[in-house]
Amino acid sequence: MPLQGAAYIPELGAPSNPVPADEASVGRGKVYYDVACALCHGPEGKGNGSFSGFLVVYPPANLVAPDANARQLSDGAIFLTITNGIEGRMPALIENLPDPTMRWDVVNYVRYLQRQAAP
Repeated sequence: MPLQGAAYIPELGAPSNPVPADEASVGRGKVYYDVACALCHGPEGKGNGSFSGFLVVYPPANLVAPDANARQLSDGAIFLTITNGIEGRMPALIENLPDPTMRWDVVNYVRYLQRQAAP
């Protein structure tokens, strides 16, 4: 178990976001996102990162489009996707973002990007 406590208990389903989406969290989330996510998902979450051209079979998800799957997912489901990845499509980022709070900050930043992209 991590020093800061369990991040989630799989048998209980997707966890609830314990990190307030305040300015500090969103700011930290941007830093983590820029390092761990933007290469594939792009700086604005549109799935057009500099590495995306190499991922032709399973291109990175657009996280901000009005019909984006990520808009339909709960915060906890996004957190679990960041944590565990998607088999054959997206790597698990638990080693890149080892503290659960880091991953929650990324979730808050993704929600921020979605609000910014809203029509």
